[in-house]
Amino acid sequence: MDKMTCLYVRVSKDTQENSIDTQLELLQNYCKYKKLDIDETFIDFGKSGGSVKGRDEFNKMMNLVEGGNVSKIITTSLSRFSRNTMDLLNSVDTLKDYKTDLIVLKENISSLYDPIGMFFITILGSIYTLERGLISERTKDVLNHKKLNNEVSGTTPIGFDRIGDTLIENEREQFMLRKIERLRFQGKSYKNICDFLNRNGYTNKSGSNFTKYSVGSIVKNRGFVVRDSGNTTLG
Repeated sequence: MDKMTCLYVRVSKDTQENSIDTQLELLQNYCKYKKLDIDETFIDFGKSGGSVKGRDEFNKMMNLVEGGNVSKIITTSLSRFSRNTMDLLNSVDTLKDYKTDLIVLKENISSLYDPIGMFFITILGSIYTLERGLISERTKDVLNHKKLNNEVSGTTPIGFDRIGDTLIENEREQFMLRKIERLRFQGKSYKNICDFLNRNGYTNKSGSNFTKYSVGSIVKNRGFVVRDSGNTTLG
């Protein structure tokens, strides 16, 4: 039997930027342009990229790889494939063992046998892991500060969901926090960031639109820095 071409899509929440439909459209257009037949599509909905555990469709796809049945996997971004360095590198090693290509549209990766490409994958995987860790640490610092000042309540901090007394990362909000940090570093004002968030369908924990004041609170609480451009309006 001929080996399969598979598409992989992952979303934690159905956001405008990384929605299932958006990813599928990009992947299908790529395959049409390259005249590739699509044999299987694997979609993990509501799953974090921080671990392969619990990602049923991803694991089903990798089982097919280990059965020698897959020629190539196509995904929109390396972050869709994995946000954990070790998981990413282990998965890539498995793909190489079974001569399965990984094609990543955003990062323009088309070969796992190019040393520069592998270096790029390793660096990106490390960056994704670092970003997740930094935001998690900042949030813990904020909570500890509130505890010391008797400010802790039952409110769940943005970037997390609460299950009992345990905070679980909300990947959509984590992605949003990373975006806020990058925009702030680029010198964008609170209003600029607020407009971007509302335009792209992001909301606060209560489901309301952001204001420049709520954006400012997020920036200050997490210590997001702005690059000094000399002439940027910061507020």
